[in-house]
Amino acid sequence: MDQLLAGAPFRDQYRAALGLRPGQKLLVLTSTWKNRSLLGAHRADLETVRRSLAELPADEYRVLCAVHPNAWYAHGGHQIREWLAPFLRSGLVLPSPETDVWKAALVAADAFIGDHGSLSLYAAALGVPGLLGAFGEDAVAEGSPMDLLGGELPRVTRHEPLGDQLQRAVAAQTGPLRERIAEIGALVTSRPLRAAGLLRSLYYARMELDEPQHPAVTRPVALPLPLPAEHRQPAAAPVYADLRGDRLRRYPAELQGQVADHLPDPHLVASYGEPDPRWAHAADVVLAQPRDPGESWEDAVRRVFRDHPGCLLAVFPQGTTGCVAFTRDGQHRLTAQWQDGTAPWPYDTAVAASAVYSTLTSCATSLHISVVDGIPPAVLTISR
Repeated sequence: MDQLLAGAPFRDQYRAALGLRPGQKLLVLTSTWKNRSLLGAHRADLETVRRSLAELPADEYRVLCAVHPNAWYAHGGHQIREWLAPFLRSGLVLPSPETDVWKAALVAADAFIGDHGSLSLYAAALGVPGLLGAFGEDAVAEGSPMDLLGGELPRVTRHEPLGDQLQRAVAAQTGPLRERIAEIGALVTSRPLRAAGLLRSLYYARMELDEPQHPAVTRPVALPLPLPAEHRQPAAAPVYADLRGDRLRRYPAELQGQVADHLPDPHLVASYGEPDPRWAHAADVVLAQPRDPGESWEDAVRRVFRDHPGCLLAVFPQGTTGCVAFTRDGQHRLTAQWQDGTAPWPYDTAVAASAVYSTLTSCATSLHISVVDGIPPAVLTISR
């Protein structure tokens, strides 16, 4: 706990090291071990992990799952990664158990979903708003800090969008509930930021040695090294995108079951060469690679539509300024450019492609698009 508290002033540095971009939120999933844990309670479908990635906009949230080392060593790293493979492909961050990445993540977190493991208590003690996705009452000592926390934190429900539940948890934990949880969090240690000095004094007294003169200082959590790239692919994972008004939201396609309320009228975006036929054959929009040297636009477009039979719009990048798009019927060539000729985060070619697709049946030539809360909308100009 002292190490986490010592790291609190460096929260922004941890967020940058974990790959968070401006405006993004970090949701930390914490799972202890055995069948009452967050992962163990839903091993068949890993519901909480799936919902966290499927229902929260991919541009707005990053999701990290901290799994107890006992689970890693009981099942083996290969099995853990195999169970979580669809989620890794959809952007889940999975720290290895021998690292302290989970500590940096708790300091950097905007919210957490946990269980009866100690990480839930640490997160709450840091003031991170949270929910419980599982809770093993029979594994918790009555009257303990974890028991008290379990009586205060709301449970994840299946009948309400997860984003709404997180927002309500954040709002609720700014009032009286925050004070109550702070009281519970204070039970973690009665001597915050003093453990190193007190323990060293005890050890040296027991050894009947003179204690060193320099102070015993708790060091903050080390900055995470670059995260493993084991789940990174040459092309972006397919997404469902939905543009309503000026708000564009994107969600991992692989994790969607039946279309839910957060996807009333989506279109599917995939990269050229997508190997999974579910997405390659059904994509409405295909993000093509730049033309081959000497290849004409006609040949390049024909190649995209041939390899992706369900595609209605083939989109090619145009430097950092936008994209060029072609419809399957050959009647439309559209050029989209970001204002000022740049595409800063989060307004990339894929965002422009979704915006172009959404305007095919309209006469719009200029759009103000908002992708991430807190990031000003960008202006996209479309030439037909």
